[in-house]
Amino acid sequence: MKAQFNLINKSNQSIKLLANISDKSSTKKNFQIYRYNNNEIFKYAISIKDSKIELNINLPKLLKNSFSYKLIGSFIYDISNKYSATNIDINISNKNILENIVIGLCQKDFIYSVYKKNSQKSIYQTKFKLSKINSNTLQSINFLKELVSEPSNIIYPESFSFTAKKNINQSSVDIKILKKDKIKKIGLNCLLAVNQGSAKEPIVMEFSKKNHKRNVDILFVGKGVCFDSGGISIKPSAGMEDMKWDMGGAAVTASIIKYLSNIKTNFSYAGIVGLVENMPSSTAYKPGDIIKSYKGINVEVLNTDAEGRLVLADIITYGCEVYKPKVVIDFATLTGAIVVALGQHYAGLFSNDDKLAQKLHDSGISTNEKVWRMPLHDDYDKELNSPFVDLKNIGAGRYGGATTAAQFLQRFVPKNTKWAHLDIAGTTWKNGGDTLNNKGATGFGLTLIADFIDKYFKN
Repeated sequence: MKAQFNLINKSNQSIKLLANISDKSSTKKNFQIYRYNNNEIFKYAISIKDSKIELNINLPKLLKNSFSYKLIGSFIYDISNKYSATNIDINISNKNILENIVIGLCQKDFIYSVYKKNSQKSIYQTKFKLSKINSNTLQSINFLKELVSEPSNIIYPESFSFTAKKNINQSSVDIKILKKDKIKKIGLNCLLAVNQGSAKEPIVMEFSKKNHKRNVDILFVGKGVCFDSGGISIKPSAGMEDMKWDMGGAAVTASIIKYLSNIKTNFSYAGIVGLVENMPSSTAYKPGDIIKSYKGINVEVLNTDAEGRLVLADIITYGCEVYKPKVVIDFATLTGAIVVALGQHYAGLFSNDDKLAQKLHDSGISTNEKVWRMPLHDDYDKELNSPFVDLKNIGAGRYGGATTAAQFLQRFVPKNTKWAHLDIAGTTWKNGGDTLNNKGATGFGLTLIADFIDKYFKN
């Protein structure tokens, strides 16, 4: 089997990279070892003659993880960049392995520089046809990356809803868009409060599998703060431009629904995202404000930059009331505290169910979209209590902020509902890129949930 890639913007010179991949042992002594997390992934040797680079890759017989094959694709991409290859030929006998290698290369090749003159979303193109399921996965990852990469003057609540609706297969998914008047009538007051400083109107999007609107197996929930200035509790100006991707949780949710809309499923699902902007103005909500949530809990706002939990509180309560799910998974770039705790390599996982948490952890290991379980405990929860109101929107002091944020959300999860909260603040965007991604949006969450669904829901 062969996959060929060609440089989109043709160069004056022609440099060909020939990648030969085999699982047959080699006696050659010039092979180097490629390791990831101290594990040997493959051996390789590079030879250069004239305008031809030959890359020989030898696979261990025990290598069966799709992520490892994607690493090979990423590695081939890096080598092609290093030697300015204009053409890439990848040869391997196994089609399934080849497809994963192609996905890895294409994922690494995604560079969202569309606002540069004569720029593309990638530098290579190919006529190689992925299988339907693999093509769907890659397209969903790229859709997620595009949403997260767009600036906030391009992606705001209304344009997000338009883009998501356009990209989801509506023959298998019903989409409902709630605008400000409807949101107000329903009583999603916490969500409305976060948005009231913005000239852009808020939107809530609901997604549900056709003919499944009640008692769904799983509900996905996403925080969609399309720009987060911090509001009246304004953020420092340095790095504020990154807050265009504070809608990463909503982007993950929409991409999951896109993915599911194009495959056959024998389970029911729904999704809900709350789309707002958190801006400072004369109409913005303020520290000291008390807001009655959709659940009826009165919340005292002590910091307007703790806004994502307010949005999620309302849509979790509302989504659970409408769809009555067995399982809820929410995604949110929720706290800087989780980045302090885990860096940019693990997302924070909080859950009220051990089995659900373990399944998500295992899928994280399989896909390298790693999650680390963090504690939930009454000792953290009581920090949210107030002598004056039902609930504060931040904990006491500066410590344990990711956990107190999760404890806040748990107050709005119905009893006996299995729930997991993924704080993806550190994994959504990486200025330096990572193993499978160029700099910028990582697409974190889609592959994790696709694996989770394949193992625990689809069959």
